[in-house]
This record gives sequence, C-alpha cells and structure tokens, in this order.
Amino acid sequence: MSKDRKSPQQKKVLEYTRDHFAGGFNSSAHGLAKGWRRKKAQVNREYRRKSDELLAPVKPGLEAGDVELISAELTTEQLQKSVTRKRLHKVGVVSMGERVKQRLERRVETAGRRTNEQQHYDIAAAEAIRTLSRLAGEELIEIVNRAELLRRRNGKELEGVRNSTHPIARALNFLFLVSIGSSRELGVLRRNPQLNHDLGKWIQKANRIIAKAQRAQERKIKEKEAARQRMKIVRKS
Repeated sequence: MSKDRKSPQQKKVLEYTRDHFAGGFNSSAHGLAKGWRRKKAQVNREYRRKSDELLAPVKPGLEAGDVELISAELTTEQLQKSVTRKRLHKVGVVSMGERVKQRLERRVETAGRRTNEQQHYDIAAAEAIRTLSRLAGEELIEIVNRAELLRRRNGKELEGVRNSTHPIARALNFLFLVSIGSSRELGVLRRNPQLNHDLGKWIQKANRIIAKAQRAQERKIKEKEAARQRMKIVRKS
C-alpha cells in the first residue's frame, strides 16, 4: 500500500516538529555529525591508552611467576573501576521550529539595535556639523588649525579631543574620524546627503583659510630671503 502524498506545507510542518539540532541554536545542519565522530574517536583513543597503561606490565617476555603475581593483583572489579569509557551526551537539542523561531527573533533584535545605533551616530554628526557651522572669525581659524593638527596625527591634540566632552572637541573628533575613513561616520554622511553637503561647504571654507595662511607664510619667507639678500649686497659694497 503506497504512502499518502503530503503537500509542501505538511512536509514543512513535519520538518519543523521532527527534525532536531544538537548543539544549540548556533549549530550547523551537519556540524553534529562531523563533531560527534571526532568526539567518539577521542574517547576511544583515551580508553585504549588507559587500557594499555594498565596492562603494560603484562607483556611477552615476563616469567610465569611474575604473570601470576600481576594477574592476582588485577581483579575484574579493579579493571572495571580503573578503566572506564567516558560517556558522551548530546546537549542543547532543539527542534527545527524552535531554531527558526529563535533566529527570527534574533534577526529582529539585531535590526532594531542597528537602527538605534545609526540614529545615535546621525544625531552626533548633525550636532558636530552645526557646531562647526556656527564658528566665525578668529575662533574659526583656531579650530581649522586644530583640525589640521588632528589630520597630521598630532598626539597631544588627539589626546585632548578624545578626553573632552566639549561640543567643539566632539566636532573636531568627528572631523578626525571622517579624515581617517571611519565607516560609522562615513555611513552617516551617505545616509544624510544634507549633512554631507553642509560638511563639504565647511571643509571648503577651512581649505581656503589654510591656503591663505600658507600664502602668508610663504610671503614671509620670501620677504626674509629678500632682506637677507639686501644685507649681503650692503656688506659687499
């Protein structure tokens, strides 16, 4: 008599109730079969080694008197107590249905945690960019110079920024993390085009300030060199 055909839905219900995994929710489908063979082989090796150690004195080449003396000392009860095979137990056995349910719950928790984490970094980045955008005048020039020191990995400046909770320090730390390619901060800018645009405008302003300072420095160097050349001409004349 042929078996009744089952629909795919009925097969899935049977799979969820009858199939089981040993090793907990994180075990793979074939992990038990591979690991169980290895564990059994390890137990068998340990059992053979203990047996060999116990029976080592009883080996070919001993005299008959020595054999009788050793066999009298090793009774059956002593052998059973001294050499026992370790019992293996399967722990963490769960059904397929329980395993699927647990993984779905964990997926939802992970997605919620990731969303909360992204919101936290989005808020921090928005506050940092607002702080930078409010700067002007001498304060802006000072912060641009500090940002340049951070970009060059100045140890003293890095330590001061990381150990401070001041809004400007947090803004400078955000700039530093962006400059070194931090995935979290770059992810914020990818998710928020407006923040990326505002930061780009501030960086352009900062680059103009740095370029102006460099031109002033180069002008001073040229003036000093020109003054030195004039002094040489005066001394020769």
